[in-house]
Amino acid sequence: MRILSRLTLVVGAIWLAATLAFLLIHLAPGGPAVALGGDSGAPGYLEEVARIYGLDRPLHEVYLAWLGNLLCGDLGFSYRSQQPVLTLVLDRLPVTLALIGPALVVSGLAGVALGLAWLPRPDKPHRGFVAAMAALHALPSYLVGQGLIVVFALWLGVLPVQGLVDERVPAGGGARLVDMARHLVLPVLALALHHVAFTALLTRARVAGELSRPYIVTAAAKGLPSHAVERRHALPNALLGIVTLFGARLGAFVAGAVVVETVFALPGLGRLAVTSAIARDHPVVIGIVLVTTAIVVLGNLATDMVLRWLDPRLAEGRS
Repeated sequence: MRILSRLTLVVGAIWLAATLAFLLIHLAPGGPAVALGGDSGAPGYLEEVARIYGLDRPLHEVYLAWLGNLLCGDLGFSYRSQQPVLTLVLDRLPVTLALIGPALVVSGLAGVALGLAWLPRPDKPHRGFVAAMAALHALPSYLVGQGLIVVFALWLGVLPVQGLVDERVPAGGGARLVDMARHLVLPVLALALHHVAFTALLTRARVAGELSRPYIVTAAAKGLPSHAVERRHALPNALLGIVTLFGARLGAFVAGAVVVETVFALPGLGRLAVTSAIARDHPVVIGIVLVTTAIVVLGNLATDMVLRWLDPRLAEGRS
């Protein structure tokens, strides 16, 4: 019953986001008819375009027809390319997931490691670390990306900065995979570094809070070294809060991917969203909103499952 209720919330959240995107586009000045017919000044031209595509009907009828197609897995056709929106989205989705997935892992592991390494101690200055992490967290992703391009591409010349593959590398085989990995290094870092800073500061604060609890004093009194107390006792209890807040930032990863894909010219959903919005390709924009919302909602569901695995009391409904 609990799983069914959660799946209902997931479907409801996705439907709500897609419906809001549909309404905003259809109620905006010009609407889809202008996107289809352009800014032609011929009398009655836009009305004819709206009639051909069924956009001259009342909004609720257009919405119900769109919703019916959506339930059948039909996201419509792109105005610009006349390809199915689902095909366009699925073609670009693996690139976005290949960017977001490693960025999540890097920011999580590196952030926790940095937070543990710079726990407040009398013998270690920490204000410089906090200031550096706060400054890194404040930098926008596009600026971080440009800085990485300058250092690793222009100065050192060791990594590529545009696209996903080098067309000179033969398709298939390990060489192409290595080439794709090299192209993704800088985009992943550009997306991850912002969240590394957040996770490091969060880990530092949570673990420091746990170190002041009575059970930590008891563990230290048994003669355990400080690093063992921090990693074996304080960190596991702090992980609940870390995972909760880290999971809440999944939407920020998706939003950051839009910027990073544009900076590095990656053929993912983010870049497709930008080009489609500029071209007023509304079915593609709605399709991307639908898919990215599903990624965020399902990611939060996965975060909840991890929390229940870390603390079985949550699954039992206890505090």
